Order: sequence, then C-alpha cells, then structure tokens
Amino acid sequence: MSREPVDIGLPDLDEEDIECLAEECEAEISTYILREVPKKSIEEMSISCTIELGRELDLDVHLDLVQGYDTGLDLDKLLHDATVHAAGWLEKRLRELKSD
Repeated sequence: MSREPVDIGLPDLDEEDIECLAEECEAEISTYILREVPKKSIEEMSISCTIELGRELDLDVHLDLVQGYDTGLDLDKLLHDATVHAAGWLEKRLRELKSD
C-alpha cells in the first residue's frame, strides 16, 4: 500500500527504536483485526511490519489471514483498512516521540 508522504519531521531513532516501533505496529494491526473478525474463525494470522529509515521512513506491512469458515467479511478490504490504520497509528506515534 502506498500513501502520500507526510512531513512530520522524524524523531531521532536508533535501530532498537525502529524494531520496537515495528513490533508495536504489528500488535496494533493484530488488535484492529481481532476487533473486526471473530477470533474463533481465524485459523492462521501472520503480520509482519518492516520500517526502514532513510531520507524518509518507509512502512512495509505483510498480512496473511486464513479463516476456518466464511464470516461474510471482505478480507481484502479488511487487510487494506488494517494497513491504513497501521500507517495512521505509526504517524501518530512518531509525532508523540518527537514531542517527548
């Protein structure tokens, strides 16, 4: 998924900070999905966030969701919405870190 770059100015981040943000982002996506999808229907869920810091910060999200039965949800839309949610969450979190 591609979003227009948002210039918020980045806080000083080291490799450990970036790894922590990626893990928090994965947890945020998981929480988002579990609010929308009945947990019992999920057979397998895999979430991976990669954050790369160069001139800009790039977020790459990989999501896989397998359901044991059909819940009537549009999974493609759900996964897209979860990715958009993650990007917004990361932007907000970076603003918080910058103001600290």
